[in-house]
Amino acid sequence: MDTPSSVRIERRGGFAGLHLQAEHGYEALGPAERQALAHLLQHPPAPAAAAPAAKRGAPAAADRFRYRVRVTYADGREQQLEMAEDDMPDALASLLKP
Repeated sequence: MDTPSSVRIERRGGFAGLHLQAEHGYEALGPAERQALAHLLQHPPAPAAAAPAAKRGAPAAADRFRYRVRVTYADGREQQLEMAEDDMPDALASLLKP
């Protein structure tokens, strides 16, 4: 697998419908964040249509967050994943906090 050059994370939804986003260079990520990203890229969560929250045991609610992770590689390729709050690794979600 190629090493990413940057990672952009977006969080949408929640009770107030707030939208947060952050972009980080891959080299700036810590070991736990890199490990969480590698795991997410190798084992992406099932698409929302295939695994609705109610089937996973999580309540379907308007106050839940949705995440989008966009990874850019040195050659310009991009990989994008979208997932529910329960599927987002804590180590990556914490990159949105100031």
